[in-house]
Amino acid sequence: MSPAELPIQQLRPALRAAAGRVRRIVIQAPTGSGKSTQVPQMLLDEKLAEGGEVIVLQPRRLAARLLAKRVAEERQSPLGGEVGFQIRFDRVVSARTRIRFVTEGILLRQLLENPALPGVAAIVFDEFHERHLSTDLSLALARRAQETVRRDLLLVVMSATLDAAALAAWLQPSETLTCAGRTYPIVIEYSASARAVAEKPVWEQAAWHCGRLLKENSEGDCLIFMAGAYEISRTIAALQGVPAARDCLLLPLHGQLPAAEQDRAVAPAPPGRRKVIVSTNVAETSLTIDGVTLVVDAGQARVARFDPRRGIDTLLIENISQASADQRAGRAGRTAPGRVVRLWGEREHTHRPMRDTPEMQRVDLAESVLSLAAGGFHDLDKLAWLEAPPPAALARARMLLRDLGAIDDAGEATPRGRRMAAFPVHPRYARMFLEAHERGCLPAVALLASFTQGRNLLLTLHDPRREEQRAEMLGEADSDFFHLLRLWEMGRAKNFDPEWCRQWGLHGLSASQAGELARQFLRLAEAQQLDTTPRPLDEEAVRRCLLAGFSDQLALREDLGTLRCRLVHNRRGELRRQSAVRHARLLVAADIEETHSRGDVAVLLGLATKVEESWLRELYPGDFSEQDETVYDAVQKRAVRRVMRKFRDLVLEAKEAPDPAPDAAARLLAAEVLAKRVELKYWDEAAESFIARVNFLAKRAPELGIPAIDEEGRKALIEEICHGASSAREARERPVLPALRGWLSAEQLLALETMTPVEFILPRKKRPAVLRYTADGQCVISAKVQEFYDVDAKKLRVLHGQFPMTVELLAPNGRPVQITNDLAAFWANSYEQVKKDLRGRYPRHEWR
Repeated sequence: MSPAELPIQQLRPALRAAAGRVRRIVIQAPTGSGKSTQVPQMLLDEKLAEGGEVIVLQPRRLAARLLAKRVAEERQSPLGGEVGFQIRFDRVVSARTRIRFVTEGILLRQLLENPALPGVAAIVFDEFHERHLSTDLSLALARRAQETVRRDLLLVVMSATLDAAALAAWLQPSETLTCAGRTYPIVIEYSASARAVAEKPVWEQAAWHCGRLLKENSEGDCLIFMAGAYEISRTIAALQGVPAARDCLLLPLHGQLPAAEQDRAVAPAPPGRRKVIVSTNVAETSLTIDGVTLVVDAGQARVARFDPRRGIDTLLIENISQASADQRAGRAGRTAPGRVVRLWGEREHTHRPMRDTPEMQRVDLAESVLSLAAGGFHDLDKLAWLEAPPPAALARARMLLRDLGAIDDAGEATPRGRRMAAFPVHPRYARMFLEAHERGCLPAVALLASFTQGRNLLLTLHDPRREEQRAEMLGEADSDFFHLLRLWEMGRAKNFDPEWCRQWGLHGLSASQAGELARQFLRLAEAQQLDTTPRPLDEEAVRRCLLAGFSDQLALREDLGTLRCRLVHNRRGELRRQSAVRHARLLVAADIEETHSRGDVAVLLGLATKVEESWLRELYPGDFSEQDETVYDAVQKRAVRRVMRKFRDLVLEAKEAPDPAPDAAARLLAAEVLAKRVELKYWDEAAESFIARVNFLAKRAPELGIPAIDEEGRKALIEEICHGASSAREARERPVLPALRGWLSAEQLLALETMTPVEFILPRKKRPAVLRYTADGQCVISAKVQEFYDVDAKKLRVLHGQFPMTVELLAPNGRPVQITNDLAAFWANSYEQVKKDLRGRYPRHEWR
């Protein structure tokens, strides 16, 4: 289909008219409509971007590069001429470029460096439904720039599945344009229930359905969606055993592939051949792969999530949303009618979320927060967010940046932080590069940093003998990174031979890519005038650089007989048993992974490096503290004084000292009493009665100024009782009554004794009746019915006769039968019925 025939062309007049009325436009157009390639050209050809470039923001590097290439071909212009692209580490543009496809970080940096965006006439936010963090930030900053310094700037936001109404409301004043209809119809099938899918590996399911579709449809290529590179390789292996796919080109497609292999996957198939492309979600949006009419969707993707409490990054396989499934299905209907097989059940589909969770809600915010702080936006609460980031994640990002010395306590970027922000890498690595510049080891640090950017280079060897041989070959080291470096150098000497890499557990593709990434890091460093001169490896200098980047993941072994560690920020973890530094006392972990097995959760520390406390003092002198505190030792059951040396909140050394602080010891012992782990021997019913009387008097005679003994008061009293004791045994024997009486003055004590008696004599009762004072301010006298015969009701009062007692009349078995505040009224009204009810059951008792 030619560009002129694409459905999006119907919006050309409406786009021209809308841009004349407003500068914010939302375009909702279905997959395959041509919006990614045609809208930027419309803005140029309709003279809606006079005087500057059209910047097209793409969520993925692969899409940015391939879309730029396609648009350049359509305009019969060399790539880098009128149409170009700029992605991380790659820039193909010129002074003549008018349409520039960029990834999110590029635009974000441009907005932060100069919000006026000189030379930019329009920004197109493509595939906005993916809600990447940098896209959300860039749109918020672009809106701010438009409201302040660039009222002429045109903003266009596009997607097939976005929530257009909510976005348009946030962008007001704006207009929404909708392109109706799919290019070609598609038929969607659901293969099985979730239980049936789980019975076989997903790649076998996908290969079988792909073979069925190829056999049932004599034309068209097939696109299979898998979660990641591993699943892609297993799917291609399974396809090799499917007869219908035997003569097809089997092509992987994911972000880690070299550009040439990516181009091969999206290029048209040779005449007479069919293609099967097995891709991650990089093929979900923007790209049209000519010839694809068949889609098999495993329904899963690797999703990045960040746990702000533990500071752990995870990359988990999760079910995709309904919106993502629709995007994937749309790949089949771009150039011809298509068929889609979803490897899950139709009922399950209805229970999937409608849309993906925005990255703002689930990823590490440190790099973005630093970029904003360096650009002068340290008060993020004042930025108009489409959807604000979670407070916990924002707090974690700020804490990391403070640990790295990138921001101060007010959130403003420090001079070091502004230098770090110039690197388009995570702040950890920017901090490492600056430290490496000072220590003359930047090439080595750049290479080690590249090892962490993709999948793990070091693979598990399932043969224990081979694992031992590899450990012997790599030798001893003070960092797991040095083992990686040694194995990488051996692999490079073998030109990363696949058989050698397999034999020794090196991921050859990732290892070869690491070298190129390290060179890209060095080019960035050179652009910042850092020293990139190659020098012999200085292991201590490199270890110091790793400490600079990962000080927030400093770990202290609990003891040398265990791999369990305590980390800064009140976390715990366990060093991987294969670590080269498993005998180190103090280390930093560059990798923290949370694993789940049989219901247990383990936090494993990997890529560890041995460090020295003196290095900490050199790098972070202000983060050390000496703390002298009294704590409760549950084993000794006593308060002990400990003098601690801390780095941030991590206790590096604790020594017990004599003479715990009396006030602190009293508070600790009181807490044990209140928690019922220690019992005060003399805190008995008399003590509780005393407190009840005090509270009664405080409530009924406020003129006396007696403070009630509430929970805080009770705590204060127990602390006073425990004062001078240092152990639970001493506290247990402490007298109670003196502290309770000390709550009141002499005059208040006299009032307590005279106005709230403890007992009352009833003429027919052998012993005085005990008065009970309740929390709701009542004084209760309790006795059997017969014991109240001949009692003058007017005398049943306290507070010098001002307040009536509550009378609880008991049956002969001691159970209450009547409660009254007026005994005379009881005799007159209720007694006869009570007597009637009880007399037959207790005939030997007196009943008047």
